[in-house]
Amino acid sequence: MPAYILSVPVVSAPPQVAPQRQGSPPDTRTVPEAAPPTTNAPPLTGEGERETTRDPTTAFSSGNREAAPKDQGSVPAGVARFQRENPVGRTLRALKKDGVDLTLDFVDNVAANPVGGVRQGSAESHWFSGTADIDLEKLIALPNTRVHVQGAWFTGDSLGRDTIGNSISFQQTWRPVPGPRLTQLNVEHDFGKLNLMVGRAAVNSYFNNSPLNCVFMSNTSCLTAYGGISDIGITAFPNSSWAAKARYALDERRYLQVGVFDYNNDLNLAGKGGLDFSLFAGTGTIVAGEAGYQTTFAQERLPRRYKIGAYLNTDGGQSLFYDRNGGSAAASGLPRVALGGDRVGLYAMIDETVSRGAGDSKRNLALFARGFLNVGNVQQLDWFASVGFVKTGTFTGRDNDTIGFLLSNTRFSDQQVAYLRDLRRKAGGTGAPEANEVIGEVNYGFAALPGLRIMPNVQYVINPDPIFAPTTRKDIPAAVVLGVRVDVRFTQLLGG
Repeated sequence: MPAYILSVPVVSAPPQVAPQRQGSPPDTRTVPEAAPPTTNAPPLTGEGERETTRDPTTAFSSGNREAAPKDQGSVPAGVARFQRENPVGRTLRALKKDGVDLTLDFVDNVAANPVGGVRQGSAESHWFSGTADIDLEKLIALPNTRVHVQGAWFTGDSLGRDTIGNSISFQQTWRPVPGPRLTQLNVEHDFGKLNLMVGRAAVNSYFNNSPLNCVFMSNTSCLTAYGGISDIGITAFPNSSWAAKARYALDERRYLQVGVFDYNNDLNLAGKGGLDFSLFAGTGTIVAGEAGYQTTFAQERLPRRYKIGAYLNTDGGQSLFYDRNGGSAAASGLPRVALGGDRVGLYAMIDETVSRGAGDSKRNLALFARGFLNVGNVQQLDWFASVGFVKTGTFTGRDNDTIGFLLSNTRFSDQQVAYLRDLRRKAGGTGAPEANEVIGEVNYGFAALPGLRIMPNVQYVINPDPIFAPTTRKDIPAAVVLGVRVDVRFTQLLGG
């Protein structure tokens, strides 16, 4: 699936609260009209989630990208001195103080399947991402306004597509269209309880995401739980389109948000680079809505996050099975027919902290669950569900290390299965693929240094779908995938 600065500057003094008993958290249930509650918890209003890992201790903190020094565990003295004294770090800190927050991240995924799949092999993919979050109040005295810019560059190969044969990637850094991409260019303004954003953005940066999602390497989790991209066609990082979003904070814990996004698949073609700013050239409009309840460590001892929402795409997509004559497109070889109506999906997610270290420790165990249900035109999936946990703080002195476990089930629609069945018959095989694809992941995230995380992981897939191996004549064997993910946050590593 990252951590970001506060997206809205504080414009008024905090509210007065009633005296509390010793050891009680402050009462943050009410917010005066003038307060800026839209920064109550990540994902932040203007930046959104950006598919870079957060320091895990910030997953339930308000507005932070990086763990505070006291939460980072022991840092070698030489590293701490370098972070304080190197000129790049000093410059980055000075720019941030003046309202320009710059980051540069690198994420690399290496995966291999010694067992299972169409054949055995390995693959590597990686990306670089640079961001600039600009506080216009500090720069030009324009209150409560920020500009967000992000660019990314992707390259590499896919183990799932090229070796195992399935469509669900085991590498969250792989994208079918490599190269550079402008992924975000928008401006936000905060009116207190109401935050507005307009510009270029991706749906999954703001809807149906969680900081826990990108503690994994599987694409079933990071950046958004599976389903919305394949069924609804939501714009997803690093792709973006014209967008407008409004988020209203009912109080410091509850919010409502709605976004409208242009749907134009041509923007994702090779050579576009996110720089096609055409207006009204798309084939539909995506509308996303979400209601959420989320708390932080500052608000309660065991914080939580609940979200429910819906996507609608007025572009109906195309049939998964039928050609223009009403027959099997796989058998006839004719193009699949375009559909009228809408693509519609519902989703829900839960993050629940169930235990925490003594005092103000951020060591914790968080359980999570995700669900997606297609209720519109028949598309690739009927539904998706996943459960798991993230344990932050492992051994003594390893407060930022994590253990992650994920188990997911992807239920393919009858039309998708029938299409793949007919392709198999055309190739001389028999039978049909299984409708349920089960993927699990277990990993250990080693926080080697502030800004450097190394995450070995094991993934296992049962009933790999043959979408990228359509000529296979029988079921693809279950596969074991061994992987390593490396995240480098250069700004944090340099002390910026």
